[in-house]
Amino acid sequence: MRHRGKIIVWPSSIDSSKSRSEGRKLLKASCIDMPKLAEIEDAAKMLGLESTTIGDTARPSRPWEKTGYIMVDRKGKTRSFILKSLVQAIHKSRLTKPKAKPS
Repeated sequence: MRHRGKIIVWPSSIDSSKSRSEGRKLLKASCIDMPKLAEIEDAAKMLGLESTTIGDTARPSRPWEKTGYIMVDRKGKTRSFILKSLVQAIHKSRLTKPKAKPS
C-alpha cells in the first residue's frame, strides 16, 4: 500500500551497523549506531515533522526483526534530506542526554 506524500523510516535505514542490503539508505559515516524507534520518533517531533509510529512490525526483507517503523510526512522534502535530518537530531539528543553515574 502506497502512502502519497509520506515516507517510511525503519530503524535499519539509518543504522550504521547494517549494510546496504540489510536496508541502510545513507552512507555509513552519515548514520548512527543502533537507533531505537523512540529516538527516531523524538527526532521527528524535534524537527516538527508529522509522524505516525507503528510498532512491532518487521521489514518485509527481514521478518525476524520486529523493529517497527515511523511514517513521516514529506512536505516536499526528499527522503535523503529527511533521513539526514533525523540522524542529526538523534546525534544532538544523544550528546545532550545525561549519562548515568556508576554505583
